Amino acid sequence: MTLQALFSKLGKVRSEGKEWKALCPAHADKNPSLSIRQTDGKTLVHCHAGCPTEVVLAALGIEARDLFEDGNRGRRIVAEYAYCDEKGELLFQVVKFDPKDFRQRRPDGKGGWSWKLNGVRRVLYRLPELIAARSVVVCEGEKDCETARALNLVATCNPHGAGRWRPEYSEFLRGKRICIVADADQPGRKHAQEVAVSLHGKAESLKVIETPSAKDLSEWVANGGTRDSLLELIRNAAEWKPTGSITNGFTLLPLGDLLTRPDIPVEYVVENLLVSGTVSGVVAKPKVGKSTFARNLCLAVSRGDKFLGFETRRGECIYLALEEREEDIKNDFRAMGADGSEPILVHAAAAPAEGIAKLCDLVRERRPILVVIDPLFRLARIRDEKAYAEVYAELGPLIDVAREAGTHVMLTHHAGKSAKADAIDAPLGSTAIGGAVCTLVHLKRTETIRTLQTVQRIGQDIPETVLQFDVESRSLSLGQEKTAADLQAIGETILEFLKGTDEPKTENDIDGAVEGKTGQKRRALRSLVTQGKISREGVGRKGDPYTYRFSFPCSPYIPGTRERELGKWPDTRTNTGDILVPDIAANPQRGDDSGEQAFWEGKL
Repeated sequence: MTLQALFSKLGKVRSEGKEWKALCPAHADKNPSLSIRQTDGKTLVHCHAGCPTEVVLAALGIEARDLFEDGNRGRRIVAEYAYCDEKGELLFQVVKFDPKDFRQRRPDGKGGWSWKLNGVRRVLYRLPELIAARSVVVCEGEKDCETARALNLVATCNPHGAGRWRPEYSEFLRGKRICIVADADQPGRKHAQEVAVSLHGKAESLKVIETPSAKDLSEWVANGGTRDSLLELIRNAAEWKPTGSITNGFTLLPLGDLLTRPDIPVEYVVENLLVSGTVSGVVAKPKVGKSTFARNLCLAVSRGDKFLGFETRRGECIYLALEEREEDIKNDFRAMGADGSEPILVHAAAAPAEGIAKLCDLVRERRPILVVIDPLFRLARIRDEKAYAEVYAELGPLIDVAREAGTHVMLTHHAGKSAKADAIDAPLGSTAIGGAVCTLVHLKRTETIRTLQTVQRIGQDIPETVLQFDVESRSLSLGQEKTAADLQAIGETILEFLKGTDEPKTENDIDGAVEGKTGQKRRALRSLVTQGKISREGVGRKGDPYTYRFSFPCSPYIPGTRERELGKWPDTRTNTGDILVPDIAANPQRGDDSGEQAFWEGKL
């Protein structure tokens, strides 16, 4: 990757001697804390705020090898290994090069390849074959899998090599007879044990073997090993049992072993917002827009489109609409631009008995990318929503199945009547909901705007931010932070007040005429002075207080003869035409066909 290509992914890049500085993409950076420099044919990045390099690279959507010179030049492809989903559709390839190296690529949708797997689902090799099989050989790499297939055995491996097994992979092998063939070296044996631990209690039969006098299965077969001799090795092997401290079903892993395990990058359904294999909650009072939020999310994920400006991982979505009519769901998705080709499965009816258990079975069967429960209490059978133990017991199976299947489960839920200072306390009833979810999304409504705020266990929290609504596409986007929007609105009100008066006004005069917090009005005044929209006189002391008047750009302002001069307000001003809740009083003639009007009335 060239420096120019890297800089295009960063913000506020500037040169500082022999290196460059930029905003770090891994945290909410306001003053550039990421340094970039080149040495010995490679590019080095370092976040001085403490973000690990691998997290910075993940946020950029690149790998460490992308920072080395020459990329794929001078190398020859010698093997391509296709990873497909359950239906046999290609997700990505592992490509082997000569000189020996491995890289991954995915179809770019234009007949070519992208060498980034951002948002691509990770699955086991030869997935359709192993799903249909009763007995499966688990190898360390694709080459050994192909060797086993040449012996007429079903074989699989995980992508990215040793140490990269994920818990959700084991679900594909549940109930099967498994033999893990370990490479005869320390990383290979360790990897085999990690896979065995993950499969323990899930597989019908579980064995671990090594091929004698060979480093791996392929070398063993090249030296004369046969199918019959391999099957004999498997038959003679004892059932694998975990070593160490195993008590009453708990596998106790020594901390030293845990610390040596390789880090697995966080996989997102929505970048930096919703994590695969976790549960989230969207909480709001009635008629604020929980369902519209959830449907926008489903449509974006099903298409792989951005959601609220964040990248998404494309895949199948299941939407449980448990309190609305099928006709309403159809009309809403149609208005949002859905054409029916999207992989979204809709249940628009009452929840079945034992709804949570049935949903868990469905997730294990289909393994969708996203499941939305709208709303939670129409699926969960909870008698006392304030009982922590009862609520958490209902949520527990959802947390478990999300982790097993790698699915993200989002639930919508009502907020309590009273405003809470902490968003984590916003859900109606027990605090078990706020405590159990990985991401809590809190939607709120004021007289003029709607806002979004998140509390996240993984990733950076989103501060209370204006939520905008595009009428034509029915799509959502993030605007300004609410504090900035409030400050701007107060500034516009002050500006209008000063336009309509001939005499300069003191801060006390303005404080009495303009609604809002005093501190915000003071900040708005200073901002208007800095921008040259108003002038200030006086020294700000007793006897000579600050006074303010509207600054005329060229000619005196005569009330009733001059248009409002707000055109020079910064480009970041709130576009009230795009805010979810418009100023209805200021636009009394808006028809009922307005998408914003319908949203305000709770129809969307």
